[in-house]
Amino acid sequence: MSSPDAYADDAELADFIVDDDATGPEGSRDPRLAPPPSGRFAPENNGTLPFTAPHGGSDGPALPGLPGAPATPDPRRLLRAHISILVSALGGPDHSAQNGAYKLGHDALACLKDLKRWLRAVDEKNGTADVALACADCDLVRNDLVVILCQGDRPHKGTVRLRAAEKILLACLELLVLLTWPTDVTRDTPMADYTARTSVRRAQVAYKHHVLTYRQGRTLKAVLRLGLGALRVPKAEREPRDLAILRLILYFIRNMLYIEPLPATRGPQTVGNASALPAGVGADEIALPAVVQAFERNNVLLFLNSIAHSVLRDISDETFGLLAMECLCLLTRGVRVADLTPFAAPAPAVPNCAEAVPPASAVAGMDLSALLGEELRRQKHARNAMLTRHGRFGTLLSLRNLGNASYFAVSGQKALASTYDTLEKLDSAKSWHRPSAFRYDSNAYVRSPPAPLGAAAAALLARFVGQLLASGSFNNLLTFVGRHLTNLANDRDAGRRGILDAVDPMELSSYFLTMAWFFRFKRERTQAFAAAHTQPAPDEDGVDYGSVGAALSETNFILLISYLRLAFEAKDHDSLHVAMLCFREMLLLSNSVFTKKRTQQELDLVSADDIDEDRELAEGIIRKLFSQKQFLDMCVNIPKTAAKHSPEYLGVVVSVVHILLKSFEALANEDVHLFIKTRRKMRKMERPPGLNHEMDQQHWDLIDRGSDEEEDQDQIRYITQERKLDLRSIEVKFFHPETVSTHIEYLSKYEDLTSEEIKRGLSFFHRLFVVRKDYSALYRMDFMLILYKLQAYLPRSSSNSRHVNDFIVYFMKKFKVALDRFPTAIEVLFPRLENLELKGFLNTGDLQVLEKLSKTNPGGAANKNSYFDEDAVQPRAAPLVQFNDESLSLDEKIGILVYHLSKRKNTTAFMKYFATEMLRISEITPGQRETVTLRLNLAKRRLLISDPHLRLLLETIGFGLPYLQNDETTLHESVTAELLKDAVESLNKWLSLHEGGVGDIEPFLDQFQRMFFSKEQLDFGAQSLADLRAGKSFDDAKAAELELDERHIHKVIGLAKRREYDENVSSRFYEDDEFEDQSSNSASDDEEVQKNVRKRKRSRRQIDSGHEMSLPDDDVPSLRRRKGERSVPREVFSDDEVAATKSAELVHDSDDDSDEERNTAFFEKEEKLRQLISLTGGISSKEQLSLFKESWTTILKSGSGDRVNEAMKMASSLFVEDLDDEELSLTRKPFQTRSRNKKLQSDDENENHVPRKRRAIIDDDDDE
Repeated sequence: MSSPDAYADDAELADFIVDDDATGPEGSRDPRLAPPPSGRFAPENNGTLPFTAPHGGSDGPALPGLPGAPATPDPRRLLRAHISILVSALGGPDHSAQNGAYKLGHDALACLKDLKRWLRAVDEKNGTADVALACADCDLVRNDLVVILCQGDRPHKGTVRLRAAEKILLACLELLVLLTWPTDVTRDTPMADYTARTSVRRAQVAYKHHVLTYRQGRTLKAVLRLGLGALRVPKAEREPRDLAILRLILYFIRNMLYIEPLPATRGPQTVGNASALPAGVGADEIALPAVVQAFERNNVLLFLNSIAHSVLRDISDETFGLLAMECLCLLTRGVRVADLTPFAAPAPAVPNCAEAVPPASAVAGMDLSALLGEELRRQKHARNAMLTRHGRFGTLLSLRNLGNASYFAVSGQKALASTYDTLEKLDSAKSWHRPSAFRYDSNAYVRSPPAPLGAAAAALLARFVGQLLASGSFNNLLTFVGRHLTNLANDRDAGRRGILDAVDPMELSSYFLTMAWFFRFKRERTQAFAAAHTQPAPDEDGVDYGSVGAALSETNFILLISYLRLAFEAKDHDSLHVAMLCFREMLLLSNSVFTKKRTQQELDLVSADDIDEDRELAEGIIRKLFSQKQFLDMCVNIPKTAAKHSPEYLGVVVSVVHILLKSFEALANEDVHLFIKTRRKMRKMERPPGLNHEMDQQHWDLIDRGSDEEEDQDQIRYITQERKLDLRSIEVKFFHPETVSTHIEYLSKYEDLTSEEIKRGLSFFHRLFVVRKDYSALYRMDFMLILYKLQAYLPRSSSNSRHVNDFIVYFMKKFKVALDRFPTAIEVLFPRLENLELKGFLNTGDLQVLEKLSKTNPGGAANKNSYFDEDAVQPRAAPLVQFNDESLSLDEKIGILVYHLSKRKNTTAFMKYFATEMLRISEITPGQRETVTLRLNLAKRRLLISDPHLRLLLETIGFGLPYLQNDETTLHESVTAELLKDAVESLNKWLSLHEGGVGDIEPFLDQFQRMFFSKEQLDFGAQSLADLRAGKSFDDAKAAELELDERHIHKVIGLAKRREYDENVSSRFYEDDEFEDQSSNSASDDEEVQKNVRKRKRSRRQIDSGHEMSLPDDDVPSLRRRKGERSVPREVFSDDEVAATKSAELVHDSDDDSDEERNTAFFEKEEKLRQLISLTGGISSKEQLSLFKESWTTILKSGSGDRVNEAMKMASSLFVEDLDDEELSLTRKPFQTRSRNKKLQSDDENENHVPRKRRAIIDDDDDE
């Protein structure tokens, strides 16, 4: 809530608002009774008042002495006497007049100022409510303030309003604002203040009732009339005094909406709220329908719409936006959206037993129809379990277990109803451990009892909401407040909590709660019109989401994500609850638009008018979320502890998880070809991508192509596969055992859940158990118990009952198989531990399951990242090269580089694409070329990281080089458009020349040399990288000392960044392998050979790359399945397709023992082959190859065997004709694949395998 001093300290209001520098007298016994410094308690005696108030001196008031009076009077009684004197001096009804009009005292304005000074000096300074209660005892509001405002609004005929009268009206308004300022009474309120605060709340309820009912709420219109003059004044001529008056009016409207009677609570009689309503005040007279009708009669709703429409242009004070947003939040709080939407069916009077029923302590907030429905439900339940006349004599049921080891007796006729009731009766007699209760620490800002609306109030509120949306006032207000909150969130001095401390929590929550309500209103209204196949009237709000477009903007989306993140980090569950509510509604709206079928107009997309703005906003939100790894990790952690908080918070978290998974599934199944086609058309229209920028960035090469090409299909299939893998990796994170426990706890409250909410909880377990096939995750006793109770609770005719029954059948089928494997499965008593070895054991029964996998990838496929993430797998870093002669011209350098790059097909395609990109960049105006980047897809990014000549080409033209594939390739500001055009002409010229042959190739050879940096220069790069991350600039003097120019500084910083990544990856993948236990008897010879080969590969990489150690994608060693092991289902660890799992009884140890005789014979033949090659001097032609084959055939006649024949075939295939390096590498791949995959074949094929030693030699040669 905003501070009441926000307007009182305005110097421009000094003519009618008194200063607050009231100090107590020196001789005052109680500081709370400090009178105003002027010592004025009543106006001078004019003969019309029944008493004369004495003037106080500098030492305090001179109180008249009374005989027998106590020496120390009661401070409270003394205070009330002072307030009573001021109220009496203010004025009263003129009984001598015929109409009994209110007549002000001669010094009424001074009395009002003194009352305000007392409120400030005592109540606000000391945190008490003594003055406010004294004013309530004197009926200041009912008998004076409201009457003065209404009478001053429409004075009697012949009366001329003077400026002093306006000052009095404004002073009355200020006192009304102070006396109706919201007073919070919570469970944390101290007992010393509880009575006073509850008394103030009851008095405020009486004030609200009087304001709404006195002359049909004429007070509201009188208050608004005070601000009409300020609204008429143009913005340039408006004074701060005018803004202060408008601010007072908004505060008063907010207070009227905020005042509510205290809810009924259970507790000691001394702290109960039995008398929350004053005498003569009914709950319906101050409820929301009465407020809406009074506001409509007195144009308050129109005033709020005007303020919302003016905040962005005519009013620049952010207080107005926050107050207007808070008023909208209070107007819509607790309102059922279906009551305002057209064609909405009324709520059923008798809900089914699967719908939510509030507890008995909360039925006070229900309307009559809900109470009648609750009564019928309880009567029906009582009739089903009612005792019959003949059953009153007693019923005894004896139960015994299967082995007749123990007997149980259950009494009562209720136990005979069903087996479930029998066991329930038996369990009710047991003593259970008391479960830990949840904490109501997340409902402070969302605690809103249902506000039932009548037909008249619902129509008025629906019309107001429609006008607010149709006029654009809501978008205007949202943009204004969102801009203010964004500035506060970006303030560096905001502290660790950021916007949570910079803005009042209630105002901040009002912003997001209002946004969430309007999201839901628009979504349900659009669905209602679509179901009825009708359209709204032309003057009404349309069915599109343009009227809430500001809420779906990129700025507002970032603000919501920031609010959610800060609330989660600060463990502020009240704010987190609000953020999750708004986030859920945004996701529901976005998903409904995203999954909507495209129209023919959207498919054709001829002009900009055919673009669906709603789809652009919704798709941008979902695509942005899909690429936000840190935010998704936070969304994964929130459900883990949701069960410890209130049921409302738990329900919101579960629904957010449900809609997140549905949205990501819709994105993974999206038609990528249609998406690329649409983005191409929008790119031609020069449409800004908005939130789709990151997704467009990943597919720039496809989007920028002029037409659909056949080669796009392979890349589109790759993109679709990657999205599905990303979806499965995200699902793994949401299936954590703690998250599963949260959903079990959520479903355990099935009696308070609706049918849709029960279905939402079941869908999570279906996705985990049936779709994901992670069976052991739900082998839990608490989950089985919930299924058992839920099956007995649901009516047989409900759809949820059929879903539960089908799930139980499937669940028990799998669980029986698990019980056959584990007859005493004590694991069902506890949640499953997140350990790969334990997962594999519970799913297969094997003790040895992929030990290496737990070291290299503990999270399985869940750790798979997008290539835009910092920890994504990077390609091998290219060595640094430079020209031998830097004095060559740009054309000559391009010609040399194109000669070397044109030998490879992939680099040729890159250069052609690079030429088109340079043409695009050259056409950009210089004013827009601040951050020009190359649009590269994943393949081109990886190629640019690993190819040294390609990097030198881009560096020569003037581009900054990336060192990680998520870095952007930017153009230096010094490069002109003319230079780019010259580079394009030179590049195209040399591409055509080298494709046709250039004749003499001597000028293009031996033109490069390696570039090296000293240790001091590399250390400077690491320090400069740390300085840049801290927001500092690097040391120019140190760079000059090390002889580093700007281009070299960029390189050493990039090398430091790459070296930092390589060190992290190296420690993650190879740390455990270096210290592996070599004494394990279970490891086979093949694994030892493979381990040695892997070490040689790693050492060779380190020697070649030096400080630029890198890891290509295929450097992570693949794990081999051991003999005698069973395979674990892949879905338990990764996102691959489900593999068949064999039972342990069908797998035996392999008898593949090495045959020493065969190996000896084979190596003898191999030695002969080597001698023959040394004698012939090698093979360099086809004739020599034919001669070698004849000689080798002669050698074979001396012995026979399959091993020798196999060796001959392999030896013949090793000798190739005139092949280049690329073709040679392609011919070697089948040997590597065969040598690695032959081991997985059956035992009867082992005799045809290449021996282990030979396989190790081939594998080793393959990497050289």
